[in-house]
Amino acid sequence: MIEIDNTGERILLEKETPLMIARHFCAYKFAKEFVQGKSVLDIGCGEGYGSDFLAGFAKEVTGIDYDPAVINYARDKYSKPGLKFSILDIANLSSLNRKFDVICSFQNIEHISDTEKLLEDISSLLKDEGIFICSTCNIKDASPGSKVPYNKFHVKEYLIDEFKEMLEKYFKRVEIFGLKRGVALKINRRLKKIGLFNLLPARLDPVKRFFAQANCSYFLWSEKNLDNCLDFIAVCRR
Repeated sequence: MIEIDNTGERILLEKETPLMIARHFCAYKFAKEFVQGKSVLDIGCGEGYGSDFLAGFAKEVTGIDYDPAVINYARDKYSKPGLKFSILDIANLSSLNRKFDVICSFQNIEHISDTEKLLEDISSLLKDEGIFICSTCNIKDASPGSKVPYNKFHVKEYLIDEFKEMLEKYFKRVEIFGLKRGVALKINRRLKKIGLFNLLPARLDPVKRFFAQANCSYFLWSEKNLDNCLDFIAVCRR
């Protein structure tokens, strides 16, 4: 298996905690219903786990990333009919010279400085009835109390109104949902902070077991109180 450096710029399944993986995977599970039998472009696919998931439902999936090492890793790790990975910087997105039913960009737009060109290119690559699904972190959660992202790889993080306004310049219909912690996750976060079970061996600690088994069911998507959610996800139509 090819190995890639864990720079912190993207999610690597072998390096991240189950909870962080689950949080990021939620966007792909959300997109599942939109990609059935469709042609899909996954922008900033990283190590490829999300593209691979979508390929189980879509007609075809093209995952792109600017980093050759990451794309080679994805090609080596994942193989499904209709799934392919390509090295491509988003600055050259228009060079794809084809149109897609669905374009996904998950936890990627906060890394981009020229969002105007990105969104223009995405709009031009969508079919007439195509859908753009875009997720990003809420700056209130990712960088609380700061206008500058804590994450050195992030160019700009957004408030809900900023995110929606940016997308509405290029798409007529924009629906936004927010990712939130479920009740069980909230409770176990509190228990972890209190340290109630810290003296127990790991195998007997219910809190450690809870986090070790983290999956997407620990989170939920909501249309309410988006201002205080973890991440935003937008479904955009031209």
